[in-house]
Amino acid sequence: MWNRLLTMNPIPSNMRVVITGSAGLIGGIVYDHLSAMGHQVIGIDRPLQEWLAAGRNVEDEMARKRVDCEIDLSKISDSELCAILEGADCLIHLAADANPSNSDSSMIRNNIELTTTIFRCARDIQIRRIIVASSGLSQVGLEPLFEKGGPMHGKLIQIEDGIAPTSTYGASKIYAEIMAEMHSRTHGIETIAVRIGTVIPDETEHWRRGGRLQATAFLAEDVRRFFEAALQNPIDGYLLTSAQSDSPGRFLDLEPGLSVLNWSPITWPIGPENLK
Repeated sequence: MWNRLLTMNPIPSNMRVVITGSAGLIGGIVYDHLSAMGHQVIGIDRPLQEWLAAGRNVEDEMARKRVDCEIDLSKISDSELCAILEGADCLIHLAADANPSNSDSSMIRNNIELTTTIFRCARDIQIRRIIVASSGLSQVGLEPLFEKGGPMHGKLIQIEDGIAPTSTYGASKIYAEIMAEMHSRTHGIETIAVRIGTVIPDETEHWRRGGRLQATAFLAEDVRRFFEAALQNPIDGYLLTSAQSDSPGRFLDLEPGLSVLNWSPITWPIGPENLK
């Protein structure tokens, strides 16, 4: 069902792409890769001292160079945000409070309210495509069913298995998915909601620590491959998918994204010395 022929509008080869959260780890990988491909990339993140104080990606000396607009999106007006987004072909929304332990009020302000503003402004200026970050924590409550001894052991968790968050953070990511689906259905925007795997600065930790960290690993090379495919391939309205590396112990099904976006993760390296 996922391989049907898609006849959407042609995808521009050189796009204007806005990335929120560009000073972050994932944002930096995507920013650098799309820029190297020749796209015009505009990075948005908090003022330098704010994200340094928060301890976000502080060891990356290049992070500041990926921020073209220093602004707190949770405090921005619609008119200011629309001015930044004007002329964009695609918006990649990665900015969020990604710490599930933080307060509900932070999740509401930085994830739910900000996502609402992002979609509202993107709709008003008619951005063609939005890629929004979700999380595997939207289904984390299902994981015991698929573990050894569980009724679903031996199977992969699929999108169709439903949602089961265990935190306000997980619920806020489901809200982003719902907003993406709604704006595709009611406003005709192409939207992709991606449940992103685990991206870490030191990828050798996936081998040293193993376990769930390795099972949910999203290596930088696969982050590049996925977002390149998500930007450039046609979709039929709305796509919800998980995306990560094909790591040992992987328990998430990566369809429909693999087929719809025509992407595939790299062969899992035998050891960290073989990382790209």
